Amino acid sequence: MPPEACLRRSRRLIRRIAILGMGAIGQVVALALEGRADLVKVDRTNAPLRDGEAPVDAAIVTTKTPGTRWAAEQAARVLAPDGVALTIQNGLGNYEILVERLGRSRVALGVIYVGAGFRADGSHYATGAGRIQLARPSGAESAKRLDAVVDLLRAGSVEVEVVGDPWPAVWRKLIANAVMNAPSAIFDATYADIAGDPARSLLCDALARESAAIAGAAGFPSSERDAIAAWRGIARAMPEHRSSMHADLRRGRETEIDAINGALVREAARRGMTAPLNESMTVIVSALHPRATATARPALATGVAGVHQAH
Repeated sequence: MPPEACLRRSRRLIRRIAILGMGAIGQVVALALEGRADLVKVDRTNAPLRDGEAPVDAAIVTTKTPGTRWAAEQAARVLAPDGVALTIQNGLGNYEILVERLGRSRVALGVIYVGAGFRADGSHYATGAGRIQLARPSGAESAKRLDAVVDLLRAGSVEVEVVGDPWPAVWRKLIANAVMNAPSAIFDATYADIAGDPARSLLCDALARESAAIAGAAGFPSSERDAIAAWRGIARAMPEHRSSMHADLRRGRETEIDAINGALVREAARRGMTAPLNESMTVIVSALHPRATATARPALATGVAGVHQAH
């Protein structure tokens, strides 16, 4: 089918899309989809759906991990029965929360690769339109909706790859986030600052090796060499970028540390392994954000709640 015909068909299947979370990544997605569907932009200050308004055909979840339960409740309110919810969030545990609320047949899992944030003056920036890897949900009708969303994203210059199993991509991004996000936040450093400092880059190399070992034990093999090359490649590609965890910490917001480094600590514990570097990152970031400290200690001690199990 010609590209124009595919796009017309996709617009018939997808008329309304909710973006749940209008932070840096939500803005990237909204820019790609603007003018291609009726967008319902939802954040904690914007009611998702007025009485009598039509449901949405798709919901793309872009919130930080602490907001996933909120996003799941909003999706349950606005999503059509045969619609699709796509999570492109960081870390582990988001997919399971959405499945619990919406059902496995309607939830698609993916990851997005893009550098994005807000400047000091409040303006948004991104390193590009982004690249997404995702898998179709199990429900046939929801899968059709997802394919239509993919067409619309591609029309907005997003590079999208549909894969059979999304979990390897989730784990690859988890490792990269575990290596870079916390050090950027702790040291108030750009990626170039980290890569250019021998001690900090040594720490990130060690984090990469530890995280890759945990991923392998969880059933998602990742070589230490690849994990080190990945974070260093990101640093070269986005030298002036600071992590989203850095922004959250500086603004006094709850961070994603528990779903990233904390999740790796719990995965290691489940398999009789230790993860001292990831545990240190979790404790330090939590200590720098006093409101989160009370929840960080139980999360490290209790083990597996909310964490994906390899299958």
